[in-house]
Amino acid sequence: MKISVIIPTYKRPRTLLQTLASLQQQALDEFEVLVVDNAAEAAVEQAVAEFNVAAKVKARYVPEPRLGLHNARHAGARAAGGELLCFTDDDATFEPGCLAAYAQAFAGHPDMTAAGGPVQPVWETSPPDWVVEFAENQPVFGVLSLLDLGSEFVMKKDGIFFGVNMAIRRDALFDVQGFNPDSFGDIWLGDGETGLNRKLWNRGWLVGYVPGAVVYHHVPPSRMTVEYFCRRWANEGACDMYAHFHPGIPSRYRMCRHAAWTVKKFWRQWLAARRVRGRTDKVSLQTQMDAARTQQHLKYILRLLISRRFRELVLKKDWIR
Repeated sequence: MKISVIIPTYKRPRTLLQTLASLQQQALDEFEVLVVDNAAEAAVEQAVAEFNVAAKVKARYVPEPRLGLHNARHAGARAAGGELLCFTDDDATFEPGCLAAYAQAFAGHPDMTAAGGPVQPVWETSPPDWVVEFAENQPVFGVLSLLDLGSEFVMKKDGIFFGVNMAIRRDALFDVQGFNPDSFGDIWLGDGETGLNRKLWNRGWLVGYVPGAVVYHHVPPSRMTVEYFCRRWANEGACDMYAHFHPGIPSRYRMCRHAAWTVKKFWRQWLAARRVRGRTDKVSLQTQMDAARTQQHLKYILRLLISRRFRELVLKKDWIR
């Protein structure tokens, strides 16, 4: 089974080269690597070319100037020659046995459509105590895309993966019309790999957890702040609304009622978040994050009311072709 590793990147050549260097240590004999440049910059293309001079596994450069992680992922999927597509990010590194573990798991379980593996943090600086305390004992920590479901292989119809460490059969990805959209610059549209998870669940397809496919997610200081945690949870709010409205957008009257209901239900939560702004104890932090998420619900509805183009994007079904 041929494997294609797809690495979307956007203006981060330093961390990208770190990711490419890590892939050189894989125990698997044969696989291809595609770097999809979502900025389509000459500097990134040159960096990849210079890396390839001494690389054991060379990377193929694929430009994708259309902004959006989903666009980059899909450009990689279209260009890939592998039957199994392994997606990661440009701030990840890998255990040497990662790809071999995926290859073995998919070969041994032909009914497995997709899979994820452990995602462990690499703190670029010592994390604040509150970050460690907030993340500890959570097997799935979406704020930083961390995942640890134990040491046993599991395969089920509601399995989960993050885009930093996932594998999916190419035919299946195209069959479900690819990833849902996520962001266009500063505007968060859809639910990305979360939506892909849901599409696989809805079909009853099996998703695995492969404990030997370990990826390390490098966490810079900029992601160890209350502001980042709240911004990340606000993106989850946009995901909520995309999942709600993607099947069909109601009348403007019903959307206005939805907006009014949102304000009525959550205004106390928003006020409470203002009172504890910047605090890092668990209760205060969760209050701020939840408020950011539900405020995004309101902003998303208002954007739907104002922008016809935004409504068209929310309703679009197929992003991969």
